[in-house]
Formats: sequence, C-alpha cells, structure tokens
Amino acid sequence: MIAHVNPMARIPAIQGQFGPRVVTYTTQMPVGAIETILGHDPRSANWRRLPDDLAYIYNHLQRATTKARLASIIRYIRYRFIEHPVVIGAFPAISVAVQNPTPFKTYEGIPDSGVGVLEFDLSRRNNRILVDGLGRVGAGLELIEMSEKTDLPQMAREGLQKILGEFSLPVVFYVPAPGSPSFTLEEMQQLFHDFNFKVESVKESVAIALDHSDLYIGLTNRLGKSPLIRGLGGMEFKSSSLGKKSTAIVVQQNLLRFVRGGAEGERFIEGTTKSELDDPNLTEDTLDEFEQQMENFLAAVVEGMGADGFRARDGLHLTSPGWGALGVLFHDLVVRLRVPDYQAAARRIGSIGWDRSNPVWSEIIRERIDKNGNTTLGLAGGGAQNRRFLTRKLRELLLIDTLLAERGFAEGDMGEEQREAPALVEA
Repeated sequence: MIAHVNPMARIPAIQGQFGPRVVTYTTQMPVGAIETILGHDPRSANWRRLPDDLAYIYNHLQRATTKARLASIIRYIRYRFIEHPVVIGAFPAISVAVQNPTPFKTYEGIPDSGVGVLEFDLSRRNNRILVDGLGRVGAGLELIEMSEKTDLPQMAREGLQKILGEFSLPVVFYVPAPGSPSFTLEEMQQLFHDFNFKVESVKESVAIALDHSDLYIGLTNRLGKSPLIRGLGGMEFKSSSLGKKSTAIVVQQNLLRFVRGGAEGERFIEGTTKSELDDPNLTEDTLDEFEQQMENFLAAVVEGMGADGFRARDGLHLTSPGWGALGVLFHDLVVRLRVPDYQAAARRIGSIGWDRSNPVWSEIIRERIDKNGNTTLGLAGGGAQNRRFLTRKLRELLLIDTLLAERGFAEGDMGEEQREAPALVEA
C-alpha cells in the first residue's frame, strides 16, 4: 500500500480562544513564508487569478493597497527596521482566517499550557484568507522581489536581504474550534468585516499626539520642542485649539498643518493625516534639512512681526488657516521656487499686518457679538476656504503668484522642485 502524505506545515504556536466556536494560534513568520501559508499571493494584482470563492471575498471586501500606501510601508520597513532608526518600528500581527479545524499538539510535559505545534493543512481544500494586514504583506513581498532583481546593485540587494532577514511578521490564525464545523465563506467574510469596519477612530488631535512614527508628525514635534517655539510659549498636545488659559503659542494639530503644507504643498493639507504621496519631499533623508529650513523660516516671520506681535492671540497667523497658509508659502518659496534668501521673504510676510482689523482681510472677517454683548471680529466661512484666501492674498502681496506663473506652476499645484528663483520683489 502506498502511503499518501498530505501537504502540511508544522508551525510552533500559542493557542487562544474566543468562545466555543473560534480558537486562535499565534506565531511569528518570515515574510517569504506568508504566500506559502496562504496558498496564494494576496496582492490585488493577483486577485483575478484566484479561485472564484476567494476572488469574490478579496474583490468585494479587501481594499486594494494603493501605490502610495505600498511605498509608504516599504519606506517604513527600510528606515525603521535598521540598526539605528530615527524612531523604532514594528508591525502589528496580520490575521489569517482558516476554513477547517486544524490539529494542535502541545509540547510534551506541558499539556495544558497552550504552547505547541499547529499541524497546518496546506491543501486547496482548506481555504485561507488574509483578513487583516494586506499592506504589510504586500510591502514585504515587494521587497523580496526587489532583493532578487539582477539589475539592482549588489550592495542594494544585500542591504534589502539583510533587512528581510532581521524581522518576521506576527501572525494570528483564526480557526474553527476542535470538533466544530468548518467556517463557511460567510463566516470568514464576517471576520474580515469585523476587523476592518468595526473600528472607532480616536479624535484626530489625540491620534496625532500619540503617533511618533509619521514623519510629518515627527517633524512637527521637533519644531514644537525647538527653542523658537518654546520661547514663544510652546506647543500644546491633544487639543484642537488653544484654550483661554493656555500659555502655548500653537496646538500640535495646527503646527502639523504648517509642516504638511510646507513639505508637500496646499493639496496635502486638505488630505487626511493618513494621506500618502508616491514621491514625497519629506523623507528620512531630508528630515533634518526641512527642520532647519522651517525653523529659519518661522524665526524670520517672528522677526518681521516682532515677538509680541507674533504672540498676539487675535492674529490671523495663529489660526488654523493662518498656520496652513504659512506652510503653503514656505512650500512656494523653499521647495518650488527655491528662493535663495527665503528668510528675507519670510520677514516680509511677518511685517504684513495680521490683525483681523486690517482691511486686507475684510473678505473673510465678520463682526460678531459675544455672550457679554461685546463686538468681536471672527472668521467667516470654513477653515479651508479661509486658508485659500489668506494664501492667495499673501501671494499677491509678495508677488509670489507672478513668480509661480513664470515658472509654470498652477495655483495650488504641488509641482516639482525648480531651479533657484531670484529674490522676491517686496510689495
């Protein structure tokens, strides 16, 4: 009699449980093993090649990883999993739903520990679906393919292979409990739905305060801790606006708008904090340079306005639209036009009257009556609308709009870096 051997992998794991129907097995795996364990390549380019039942789930439930998102995760791996990272990095576990009950044997001598070996069925009869972690897995597989390219310099290939050999992905398998029926495809779909759509977002200002990995937030925190900002009152975390009793000069959320607009332009401010760019200006390699230039720019604005004038709470520059407009002007001057003496231009920006009573801003200023019956000057319209107005006016006053037009930039267009521009003509 010929002995038949079923395709199977023995995976060390720790057992867990969610009620009588679902057990989990947690382990760590190298990126290259994930495709074998799944039995397919989960990246969206391959969905059309999957069996109909799996293709249906991926096409109808999974979200294809955008090119920008994939590039962002690849950068994360390449800069955060190295020997001396700017900020340490790690991935949360990916989640795999497994259709059939799977034998698990605890190690001898510790039968009730839940620590043992999962005898994982790799056959086509046992469907496996990646229900969370497509971006992480996709980026890892992309790096593996990059490390195998013969047209890549040997040193680059070896560097990628070294990184890939120094991290593994935490993996959680969700499996039918022993003695229970196999999962239906509907049940596997439900797991995907629960993991991806039953998540409550935290308040944006809180999320920003807790995130130390995003480069834009990291640069914001550096500027917030700089002698310049600290000397003006400092930066406040976890708030969307400054309270009456606050002694800070800016909230983190508003300084982040300056940073995002300064590095990438006006459209990037209007995206969410999760927005990604295919080829961002701010990278780990340009972080220090942007920090120095932005600090110089803000110092020059303060110099042009005077420290007391800059601290004036009713100044438009300290509003959310004001910080955003300053960021866009930095982008115009430093990134797009590459003005040699951008600090002189920044001093001119500071010297413009930012008080709400200045007739220049009359289009976005409205008189309001507060609860005590006093007349105050407030902003009309939405934040984005006001920022666009401030940006347009400042470009006109400084003739930046003329320089942008001469260089072929459309207003509001992020554009590419250009050769150096002449000094700005003061209005």
